[in-house]
Amino acid sequence: MSGYLTALVSLCILSPLLPAAGGAVCSEKETLLRQMPNAGAQLTDCLMECTGMTYVRKIQLQDEHNIQFKDSTEGDLGEYCWTTELKCTVGETFQRAYVVLPVDTSAIGHEMLEVKGQTAAAAVTLQAHRSHTVISDHCGLRYDVTPHFNVQDQEAASWFCVRVAAAGDVLGDEALKCPPYLVTLWRRNRNLSNQEGGG
Repeated sequence: MSGYLTALVSLCILSPLLPAAGGAVCSEKETLLRQMPNAGAQLTDCLMECTGMTYVRKIQLQDEHNIQFKDSTEGDLGEYCWTTELKCTVGETFQRAYVVLPVDTSAIGHEMLEVKGQTAAAAVTLQAHRSHTVISDHCGLRYDVTPHFNVQDQEAASWFCVRVAAAGDVLGDEALKCPPYLVTLWRRNRNLSNQEGGG
């Protein structure tokens, strides 16, 4: 019952927010980024539960970030991918991007998994982000991937993928409750809003 309630509350609160993803500082006069086609993927239970828990935490912390959640797309075998081209939203500035691995954190710690990030240029080993964020700790392990989503520097759309490998007795992908997802944080630019409203 509580799972159903969480999913229902999450859906009601977030349905208008989920399709949108913010961009570099944007105004209506600029088209910095192209909108990517919607793959039509279904939202996972893990993503919906994390969304609900994160918005409760956001309210508790009185955090002012706009938060966007995005499910992954399957890449090569064992890879989970996202486009690095994020849709531009008027008056917002991109702040941070995290890949969340939905695992039972009471049973699986960051040291038990090896997570590789893959861009068109190179592969990198990702380190778990251990500091608290507005993202609920119960969502799973968080990996800060902000440099790979530096939307102001990109000239064309590309992809960022992660691969979860085993460390010790843990079986990589089998440790995941659901596919990983991307959480991006955005800051509303009040000055830009005021200038546009007054102009």
